[in-house]
Amino acid sequence: MKKLMLGAVAAVFFAACGTGDGGSGGGAGQPAPDELSVQVEDMEETKGFITAIDGERVLVNQVFYTIDEETHLVGIGDGAERELSIEDLELGMRADVYHSGMLAESFPAQGHATVFAVPKDGQSLSQTEAFQAFIEAEGDDFVILGKPEIGSETIRFDFTMVTGNESYTVELDVESHDYTLEPKQD
Repeated sequence: MKKLMLGAVAAVFFAACGTGDGGSGGGAGQPAPDELSVQVEDMEETKGFITAIDGERVLVNQVFYTIDEETHLVGIGDGAERELSIEDLELGMRADVYHSGMLAESFPAQGHATVFAVPKDGQSLSQTEAFQAFIEAEGDDFVILGKPEIGSETIRFDFTMVTGNESYTVELDVESHDYTLEPKQD
């Protein structure tokens, strides 16, 4: 009787835990990993923050990306891809942009976004909140230079003020929103 009871308990335990992923990519109660529904492997990728929105153009880091009906514009973050419109975008949002064409060599550079994804997982939302707090404190009249170093605890980036042409290096704490602002040495 004890063997039968122990066997029944083990069977229930293994059935509840599951032994495979069932093709979902996540365990019981966990969302599937966030994946885009389009291929981006052969495209150039830019990870950064939205610092300006001008009609159908969105400035991410130092590139103005045109977003049109051919752009795959989505939010990802809970295992599901959700279609977005340009009206859903806000200053300071984290963005992952993919493009496959040439960028116009201007300042800021210009190109067409083939895929524009806004990550909405917990870490990305914390990074967005921290960057939006920085914009609120410093204003939005700047262009990020190069690729920001986006970490789970800090965000580090260089930027140039559009008016005044002054450059700075920033280290922004994701949790406290405190930051250091140092003049950039040429």
